[in-house]
Amino acid sequence: MCSYSLGVEIMNLKQKVASLLLLIPVFLLAKDGQSSGAKWHIKGSLSDACSCAVPCTCTFGRRPSPHPYCYGMDSYKIEEGNFNDIRLDGLKFGITYAMHGNTLYLDKSATAVQRAALMQIANQVLHLKDGIYPSGASTPRIATRDVKITQEYDDRGNHVKFGDDGEFRAQYIIGRDGKTPIIVKNNPDIDIPDEIKGHTEFYRYAMGRNRFSFKDTNSSQGAFEYDSSKYETAPAVK
Repeated sequence: MCSYSLGVEIMNLKQKVASLLLLIPVFLLAKDGQSSGAKWHIKGSLSDACSCAVPCTCTFGRRPSPHPYCYGMDSYKIEEGNFNDIRLDGLKFGITYAMHGNTLYLDKSATAVQRAALMQIANQVLHLKDGIYPSGASTPRIATRDVKITQEYDDRGNHVKFGDDGEFRAQYIIGRDGKTPIIVKNNPDIDIPDEIKGHTEFYRYAMGRNRFSFKDTNSSQGAFEYDSSKYETAPAVK
């Protein structure tokens, strides 16, 4: 073998080794971030819409209304966050709940290591119980899709878009003072302390067999702050 060919082979081998080394933390995170003692903390904003009429009777421990189902779309924007020493500032994740299975959405701008961290956090925050499926659709596991996630909000309303799959836009419902939105506190259904209520201008979704379109349905907006200590499992008593 000539020296040139040998040099190319060595270079290719080095590139393969470097790629494998980069994937090691991904495999370790994907295996079980919680059992490995990972510490994480995130704070940011949750934007949500569902197929129920305002204010979503599910919020108050009742059955969905006016339909016998509640198809939801939740988006979490991390303003500040970390998983061990992995920074997650600015990244997003979300989920849709529908008739033919649920889908976890991950920010496509995340690196491989950040993606693995987002999956571990989502697994705990969304109570997915390790049912995440790497890609595509698989019931009863949760399908995952890497897309551009748009999540915008201001003092008037919010807007969320998961790639080309789904989107909603909502306006807040203003209270009696004519200036500030109605807020539900201590909601047992959504883990945010202050839930701003809104109604959708439109809410649509189309991915696989899950296809629907609604308007003037429930929407919520609020700040969250979650920490791994909240989700730690107490050691078994021997």
